[in-house]
Amino acid sequence: MKKENIDYFFELYERGVIPKLFSKVNTFDDGKSIINHKYDENLVRDSGKIYSVFFIPDYLKPSINSEIFSLKKVSQFFKGYAIFLNDFASADAYIKHRFRSNAKGIRRRVKRLESCFRISYKTFYGDIEKEEYDFLMECLRKMLVRRFEQRNDVSQSLTQWERYQKMYFSLINEKKASLFVVFENNDPIVVSLNHHFQGKLFSAISSYDIDYGKFSLGSVEIYKKLDWCINNNHDSYEMGMGDLSYKREWCNHIYHFEHQIIYPKRSILASINAFVEYLKVSAKEFVFKVAYVRYKKFKANRKKNNNFETPYESSPIEEVNNDIGYSVVDYNNQEYSFLRKPTFDFLYSAIDHVSNVKVFEISKEKKTYLIVGKSKMQKITF
Repeated sequence: MKKENIDYFFELYERGVIPKLFSKVNTFDDGKSIINHKYDENLVRDSGKIYSVFFIPDYLKPSINSEIFSLKKVSQFFKGYAIFLNDFASADAYIKHRFRSNAKGIRRRVKRLESCFRISYKTFYGDIEKEEYDFLMECLRKMLVRRFEQRNDVSQSLTQWERYQKMYFSLINEKKASLFVVFENNDPIVVSLNHHFQGKLFSAISSYDIDYGKFSLGSVEIYKKLDWCINNNHDSYEMGMGDLSYKREWCNHIYHFEHQIIYPKRSILASINAFVEYLKVSAKEFVFKVAYVRYKKFKANRKKNNNFETPYESSPIEEVNNDIGYSVVDYNNQEYSFLRKPTFDFLYSAIDHVSNVKVFEISKEKKTYLIVGKSKMQKITF
């Protein structure tokens, strides 16, 4: 008997379709049903297959014809993380509910970024030109490369980059995906690719310019995207699988994925094959659990500082001395790009605007520089 494997999460969010097997999807977060208009009961009735359907979120449960099929369920090891937004009128309302007394800290991160730089936000959803798309995708690719070099890790997104590059352009213009960007002046410092399914956003691939690391750009991204979701009739923000601290911090719904083995009800052969598949899936989930614990330990050891960033020493921030006789250097120039992060760190601490800041070279041989703002300055040595 034939078996068909279905990645349910992939089908919903990346392809934007409900598998033909299911007549509808029952939504946990708002109690509604999403009807599958391509469902063909005659086709399903005559399929004669076993279906092994995995990565089913608990708030998007598929509905099968119980007269035709039986099913067996296996709880999967990996967890998923989502934010349900139906009860909130704004991102501020959500963070006040979620973070309580720490909500001001989230808003402060956004205001700090906006007070230090010329910040703007844009979501490309249904309309993007090819030239701009190619430019932003290349920015995202470079950000991912730098970010994962910094983490001493491997980005799974980069291993499939050619496929992503080809597919997202049409998806964005069809409103099946979107591209969220934070600009500093005209330069992207955050780029995020998202999928959309029936008013639900899945944050698929995101990265940021690590020179701005002090400004918690990940939190800024989520905050602004939540506001976009609420203002554009999206009722949930899906973060996908992967046990990461920022997901636990932000989400209000943590769930295990479910694996369902669905098989023809009146077939003895199908029942036997389904039971064998159930044993295989259960064993695989057990192996995942054992292997994942070891993998986490391996990654923790691997993520030791690999000296990706140029180390430097900094003096305390002090009042500006107007008697500065050194030459100015451009930290945006490739030759002095190593000065970008220290300069932005200074901006964060001094709460100054980038337009007020200059960097002076004290000694090229000793690699000593002076970062000077409107009223504060700091010496750094590499």
